Amino acid sequence: MAVVVGVVCAVVGGVGVLAADAGLRRRAVVVDGVPVEIVRQAGASGRAPGVVVAHGLGASGRLMRGFADTLARRGYAVALVDLAGHGASTRRLPGNGDGPAADARLDRDVDVAVTCLRAVPGVDGEHIGLVGHSLGAAAVIRYGAAHPSVGATVAISQGSMAVPASARNVLLVAGGLEFPAYRDGAVQALHAVHPEGRPGATYGDPRDGTARRAVIVGGVEHVGVLFSPRTHRETGAWFDAAFGRHSAPVSDVRAVQRAGSALLLHLAAVLTFGAIASALLGRPSDAREARRRVPVRFALLAAAFAAGVAVPVMGVFRLPLAVAGPLAGFFGVAGVVALVCARDPGFLGGRPRARTVAAAAVLVALTVVSFAVPAQLGWAHAVPVGPRVWTLVPITAGTALYCLGVEALCAGHDRLTAIGVHAWAATSALAALLAAALVGAVSPFVLLVSPLIAGLLAWQGVQAAALRSIRAPAWATALVGGVLLAWPLAVTMPIT
Repeated sequence: MAVVVGVVCAVVGGVGVLAADAGLRRRAVVVDGVPVEIVRQAGASGRAPGVVVAHGLGASGRLMRGFADTLARRGYAVALVDLAGHGASTRRLPGNGDGPAADARLDRDVDVAVTCLRAVPGVDGEHIGLVGHSLGAAAVIRYGAAHPSVGATVAISQGSMAVPASARNVLLVAGGLEFPAYRDGAVQALHAVHPEGRPGATYGDPRDGTARRAVIVGGVEHVGVLFSPRTHRETGAWFDAAFGRHSAPVSDVRAVQRAGSALLLHLAAVLTFGAIASALLGRPSDAREARRRVPVRFALLAAAFAAGVAVPVMGVFRLPLAVAGPLAGFFGVAGVVALVCARDPGFLGGRPRARTVAAAAVLVALTVVSFAVPAQLGWAHAVPVGPRVWTLVPITAGTALYCLGVEALCAGHDRLTAIGVHAWAATSALAALLAAALVGAVSPFVLLVSPLIAGLLAWQGVQAAALRSIRAPAWATALVGGVLLAWPLAVTMPIT
């Protein structure tokens, strides 16, 4: 049943990804070291207003492609930019995105994208708008305030940053499930100009650049707000009003089609992994080798203890990627502590057979592909560049140690008990990371990427359960799980 559902997800997801580009023309360029993707409606004629779209911390232009899909079909020319330290950019982002040096670097990248878009044939350089999310929202607000030629700005989740009065036609958007600072920031920025203002109402006149509007999109958080149909409708209508246009509406499905189709491909990989692993490693023998089981209560205590011990020391690990070093250190230390608590090296099994080694290598490659290809097509730049390439090694070492430690605690237990221990270990790890961020032991950025970490831990848990059911060696499970956790961290964390 899992394979059947997985195949259906793969077909639907593949068709959705292919259809997402229907009617659009894309061109990727690198201008003065800044990767920019230009998106226009295929066969468009006449001069079109342009919009530069900037992503948030830890993302890339690919996460914002839904805005290009929506706006290009409404007749706009769109430039998606990979800001310094993100996506295909190999340039360092100073100060983890905080401070004057980081602001200057980001402002320069936005300026390069605006200049590039204005130079595209058929783009009306007198009508340029900006869209930004989180870190990118702060960048486009600064740029729009400093350049009166920018006709409109859409700032999504800009937080507590004030919006200068010199910025023309500013739409402020935040998700209803975001941290209060993001919701309050949008409303406060409106109140700074219109003290009586309330969300959902427009104040000022877009014809003279004084329009202001705050929108709280219900039911979505910091990332989900990017894929809400209302966010896209508000954005398109805002630019139409600012530039005096009446563009054709676009189906709401365009807001989520690309990323949603990519998630279906991810789900297909999860559902079919067990069958593929079984075909590669063979059916388990009837004779189950004897393994000393760690008592369940002790295993649960050991998992929580390992996560707690890892928090105070995670800060000493450093890599040229934001929070990737502490995360790798956290997982590595937690894994070592769990191994020490288990005190049973016999769970690793005997000398590996050639077939098992080859099968494990194929499963590792399959895991990388099952994450990287859908992500690259739908929501993230998943090909390592610059220092991301070599940092994969220490990050994978840390995450593989964690997976090995969890397997040591699960060894010898029946299927359901092992799943329970594994789930508890993952929950303990996530809770410890959130607590570390809240008390300042690690960057608060961990709070924003916690949904990604939670999803990866769940994915790894499903794969581990599948490998455990066919009694795959623990080292193979650790390698497969290690690369699954490490690859997204290496390709999404900003270069700092």
